[in-house]
Amino acid sequence: MKRPHPIKWFRRQSRKVKYALIAFTMLCGWGVILFGKYSAQQLQCNTITLPPDTLPGAGALRIAFFSDVHNNPALFIQVVDMIIDAQPDLIIFGGDLVTAEQRFRRSRWAVEGFRRLSEAAPCYAILGNHDYEKLEQVERVLNTAGVQLLRNDALDWKTPSGAVLRIVGLGDYNEGDEAPARCMEKQDEESAPVLLLSHDPESRWLLQHFDWDLMLSGHTHGGQIGNPFTGKAISFRSSMPAGLFDFGKQRRVFVTRGVGAILNMRYFCPPEVNIIEQKP
Repeated sequence: MKRPHPIKWFRRQSRKVKYALIAFTMLCGWGVILFGKYSAQQLQCNTITLPPDTLPGAGALRIAFFSDVHNNPALFIQVVDMIIDAQPDLIIFGGDLVTAEQRFRRSRWAVEGFRRLSEAAPCYAILGNHDYEKLEQVERVLNTAGVQLLRNDALDWKTPSGAVLRIVGLGDYNEGDEAPARCMEKQDEESAPVLLLSHDPESRWLLQHFDWDLMLSGHTHGGQIGNPFTGKAISFRSSMPAGLFDFGKQRRVFVTRGVGAILNMRYFCPPEVNIIEQKP
């Protein structure tokens, strides 16, 4: 038996049935939106233990990492409290403090939060693609708060065990501001373990011939949607949407789900701040 076309079927229904169907559809739509907005506020603090010698020779290390705040003061305050409670040795911000399409004003919340972080532990930051639209303001916030911005820069940082860790921060891949030759050594030429900060994990393909051990990235938001049955992130932006991944024989990439969210909605993909540990 041939099924009627949905539109023709709808037209044949009574007015009450039509109104009921429209109301039900609207309620479902609002439910989906409200659930997404609620889920986007359920910030988690997740601890990741690195495989042995991910950063060879660096010893025991505890790194707090977060990214993609996207102009969300309420969540950022929670991030700051979680990180301070975790007592990390090192704090890294992976970019996208702002959202390009939104005004960034009354930035006191950002200055005060980053200042608390920089007083708790050495704090370094890189730029995300959205930050370039408000570059002067983002740089001012970080500088005022005592956070060192790494934009195609590298520095040597002494770990709690007394070893040297090379920290490299790159400009954003999507904005064409990545210049690894300015701050990185060629593969197998670096003597210290290298912690690489690059906002977009897809930039890893351009960095294969340079020396690095662990890359920290954000940008994907974990796709903002997760599989409710497996918990895995769903993303069309990257083959590494969220979590810890092997890249080649000795390298690893960690991608955080981030803090904020575009349109402020998430589904089975809660925001997170990460404590990344390397055991002795």
